[in-house]
Amino acid sequence: MSSLKKPGFSTVRRKLPEWFMCKNPVFGLFSEESRMSKQKSKRPKGKKKREAKRRPERPLLTIWPIESDVPTNDLFTYRRLDDPAALEWILEDFIYELESGYFLQWEAVVSQEQNLPLTKKQQEALAGLLHFGDEPDERILYIDEIPRPKEPWYAIAGKLASLMVKHPFHTSEIMYGIYDEEGWPMLVSVISKHGQHLSLPASVKSPLDIFPSDLQHRLWLQTCFASLSGLGQDEILTLANEEQQDRVKWFIRDLRKHKDTVRYLNLTLDSLLMHVILPPEDEVLFVPMMIEQLSLPSPQTPLVDYL
Repeated sequence: MSSLKKPGFSTVRRKLPEWFMCKNPVFGLFSEESRMSKQKSKRPKGKKKREAKRRPERPLLTIWPIESDVPTNDLFTYRRLDDPAALEWILEDFIYELESGYFLQWEAVVSQEQNLPLTKKQQEALAGLLHFGDEPDERILYIDEIPRPKEPWYAIAGKLASLMVKHPFHTSEIMYGIYDEEGWPMLVSVISKHGQHLSLPASVKSPLDIFPSDLQHRLWLQTCFASLSGLGQDEILTLANEEQQDRVKWFIRDLRKHKDTVRYLNLTLDSLLMHVILPPEDEVLFVPMMIEQLSLPSPQTPLVDYL
C-alpha cells in the first residue's frame, strides 16, 4: 500500500475497518456510521431516498495548477535531451509512472483540491493511501516521498514523442531502440492501456489523440526504417550483399502494415528518400528493387496504390 508523506508530520492515521467500527462498544456508539444507521432507521415511510450523484466516467480535471511553493517532479530535469540514452531513461521512467499509478494518484489528489467529482478509479487510488499528519485535510505534497508531476501526463508524453523523431533517418548511424521499433510502439501500447483512466485536454476524445496526426504518422514511418537500419555501418551491411537484400522485402511488409501512414504522408519513392537516407551505393540498388517488387510505374508514383 502506498504511503502519503508530508514534511514535519509523523503521526499515522489509518482508517478503522467497518467491522471494528460497528462491533466495538465505544466506536459503535459514537461513530458516524452508527449515527447514520440510526438516522436511516428513523426515516419516515414514503420519503424517497435522495439519489446518489453519478460519478464521471472520465476525470474532469482540465487545468493543472502551477504554484511556486508546491514541490514538483520533472522527468526532463538534469537529462540531456539530445542524448538517446537519456531519452530511453525518460521513456522507461514515464512508462513506470503510468503503470504504477503515479499519475492516477496525483490526478485524484489535484481533482480533490479543486473540489471536482472523482471517478471510480480516482476514488480507489485515494483509498489506497495512508495519511501521515495531525490534520486530515492537510495538503498532500508527497506520495512515497515523490512530489506531484510538474505538468499533466499528456504534456510529458507529447514532449517525449516529439524528441523521439529522427528526421531524416540515416541507416548508417547506430540507432538506439527509442528511434525505431522499440520506442514509439512501446509508448503507444502503455498509453492505450493506462491512459483510459487519466485526464485529457479539453479538445481530445481518446488518449492517443493527444499526439498530432502528423507526429504519429512520422513516428510510425520511422518504425518501418528499422528494417533498413544498419545499412552502411559495415562493409558487409550493404544491399550489394545478397544476404542483406531481404531487408527491402521486410521494409515493404512494414509499409503495408502502415498503409494509412503512407497515404497520409502521400509517399512516393522519391519523397520516401527524403525521410530515410541510405549510403549512395545502397540507394542506387534500393530504388530499382522497390520499383521491381512493387511494380511501380515510376519513382513519382504514390506508393499506397501498390502496397
